[in-house]
Order: sequence, then C-alpha cells, then structure tokens
Amino acid sequence: MKVSLMFQSPVVFAIICSCIYLLFLVSKSNGQATTDPIEVKALNSIFQQWGISDVSSWNISGEPCSGVAILNSTNIDDTDFNPGIKCNCSYNNGSTCHITHLKVYEKDVNSVIPEELANLTYLTYLYVSSLSYYLLRCF
Repeated sequence: MKVSLMFQSPVVFAIICSCIYLLFLVSKSNGQATTDPIEVKALNSIFQQWGISDVSSWNISGEPCSGVAILNSTNIDDTDFNPGIKCNCSYNNGSTCHITHLKVYEKDVNSVIPEELANLTYLTYLYVSSLSYYLLRCF
C-alpha cells in the first residue's frame, strides 16, 4: 500500500508545519533546566544570613532559576524585582542554570558578605545596598 500526502493548498501546508513547530517548542519547554545545586545552597544560605527571602516571581516551585529570572526581557535594575537574580540556562545543553546576577536593594541588610558568595562562580553582576547611599558592585 502506497501512502501519499498531497496538500491542495499552501495554506494547509503552512498550518500543519506551524502546528508541528509549536508542538516541538512545547515539548522542549517541558524539560526545564534546573539550577546548579551548589548555587541553590549558596543563595539560600546568603539569604538566610541576611534575613531576607526570595520572591515568587522568580522562585517558582523551589527552583530559583525560573519565572522572570530566566527571561531575557527582565531588567535586574527594576525596583519591583527585589531581591532579584538572573540566570543563564544554556549550560549542559540547556539542562543546567547558573546564577549570573544578584541584587539586594534597600532590604536593611546589616551583615557581612557571606563566604558562600564564592560559590556563585558564574556571577557577573552583584548589587548590594543596605541603604540608598551604600552601593557595592563587583565583578
């Protein structure tokens, strides 16, 4: 038995191709990358020592590198994004995320910079401000 596919219209062909592409994108997005466990532990320890907590917009279901933390459109300097992190999830074929930005602004943090910060080895941007006049940018 010979099977042949014939499309009577280029529109039908375009619709079928679009559906296949969308299914591919959905299946790819279901395999969400996870944050490096060493970095998760470091971030949790830092926040615990500073007496602050993450925000639900980027820590979805216990995964720090989720939500707005992985969107390219997220501006780390946005005041609504505090404390804030940004992640790069392109490591290990898209299965691993690393924290690249960390911002804690006007949270009245009265502490030292924790040693665990050294475990955020992919960090390229650090902004810590206890009061509006205190600024620390590293890396």
